[in-house]
Amino acid sequence: MEEQAISLSEIFEAIRKRWIMIVAITLTATIISGVISFFVIDPVYETSTKLFIGKEESDEAAYNTNDIQMYQKLLQTYAQAIKTKDLTGRAISALSYDLEAVDVVNALTVTPITDTQILQIKYQSKDQQEAVDVLKNITNEFITTSKELVSNGNVRIIEEVQFPENAISPNKMKNIVMAFLLGFIVSIGLVLLLEYLDNTYKNKDQLEKELGIPVLGCIPDVESI
Repeated sequence: MEEQAISLSEIFEAIRKRWIMIVAITLTATIISGVISFFVIDPVYETSTKLFIGKEESDEAAYNTNDIQMYQKLLQTYAQAIKTKDLTGRAISALSYDLEAVDVVNALTVTPITDTQILQIKYQSKDQQEAVDVLKNITNEFITTSKELVSNGNVRIIEEVQFPENAISPNKMKNIVMAFLLGFIVSIGLVLLLEYLDNTYKNKDQLEKELGIPVLGCIPDVESI
């Protein structure tokens, strides 16, 4: 128990002695993270839409359980169809943005909602208006293409594309908090490492314990007088 108390006291003493370094490293990491989050990293915006996949309204046949299951499975096919360079290329060709189809595909997320006939499409961009325009065109192009894939299918928009007011990334507050914690942990670790590497004797008790002989006298620290 005595060894543990001494060890802990030495740790606290090392932290107390080098607290300025701990504060400096922690603040530096926090400030750098804040600057990067607010002024360096471009914000990314996300907008989305939801589509209902069902049977053609003019179809007189009854809408049964088999139809529901069929259209639920069809969602997977439609999801893959949307994320093709040909479809996205046609969708963005009418827009004035300098975009490549492959980049648009990579920024698209198409998710069939489990046990429903609803398909959710999300698109991310650094430009808010671009995100809206691109997703609207992709949705319209898909609705047109879906008629060619399944003639009696009915794709309807049930949630319109909304203008994204707030960015989804970077998460500025999260980045700052993480940088603060990381800076604090690293600074504490550095202090303990420096203390471990310092093999000098801090007081006469350490010297007596190491050598096993009593200390007859000490030279005083002039600066502390």
